[in-house]
Amino acid sequence: MVERSSRHSEAQVPGPQAWCVCGEKVAIADAQEVTLPNGRPGWEGCCPECGGRLFAIRRKPADA
Repeated sequence: MVERSSRHSEAQVPGPQAWCVCGEKVAIADAQEVTLPNGRPGWEGCCPECGGRLFAIRRKPADA
């Protein structure tokens, strides 16, 4: 089983984050805002550890 990084390290990483195939939750390198065909916003970029492509759907603001 792959151990994932602790929540304390997640709070230190600024910007959009995503789970990568290398097993780590990482900040998306070269993150670009994209819009899905259904209109939802997201981010697209690559993993700074292994170079794999990453995609994350943006969350709605808490007050929405």
